[in-house]
Amino acid sequence: MKLTDKIDFIPLIELPTTKGAQNNRVPEGTSFTNTKEWDLYQENELRKNYIGIPHPIAMGIYQYRLFDIKIEDLRTIIKLHIGDMPIKDSCSLFGGYAISINGQIELYPQCCGLMEEIQQWKKILNENFEDFSLLECHPSPLITKNQERITIFYDDKDEPFFPYFSKNKIELDYQTTKNAFITLLSQLHSFSEKLDNLAAEFKVDNIADILIWGQNEKEQSLEET
Repeated sequence: MKLTDKIDFIPLIELPTTKGAQNNRVPEGTSFTNTKEWDLYQENELRKNYIGIPHPIAMGIYQYRLFDIKIEDLRTIIKLHIGDMPIKDSCSLFGGYAISINGQIELYPQCCGLMEEIQQWKKILNENFEDFSLLECHPSPLITKNQERITIFYDDKDEPFFPYFSKNKIELDYQTTKNAFITLLSQLHSFSEKLDNLAAEFKVDNIADILIWGQNEKEQSLEET
């Protein structure tokens, strides 16, 4: 990577849909072998639940830019995400943080990733951070630092990375990456203020603390003991 390269962290979420009988026939193959039919199927499923249908981050990859979601659809996402569970006990929304270099996404959130992975990514704010992996997603990238370079490895012998990368690592300038992450934090705090407008409806004080930052009541109780 050149110092002039542009790095962006992009928060992406998975959109939950209503469980139960499906009206549409599930397409054959996968979203990569039969992309056109799967894209149409996914769009039809989302129309059953949401007012605004955002574009997926890429064809065949059904992750969506968090900041593109309208407030009325955020309400639906929360209801489908928590189901019958008290929201104070919920995990954060499913998704994670893509990394883009010069407009090309080089790392996507992996299976079972959560928005609260932001807490692990915060380690890069310390220039002497130790190697770390993300705790919830699988497979998990390994993030390392050597002098002024960050290297992110995505090489797992047991499980391929989505969407099946041909290379097994990316190298980034540390300061550029840190600055991009600080920008993301600022954006997430602004979005959290928007999300907290729904807090009263769900009878909590700071709904973004739970759904974005991963600080639910159970975790807070453990910290106090």
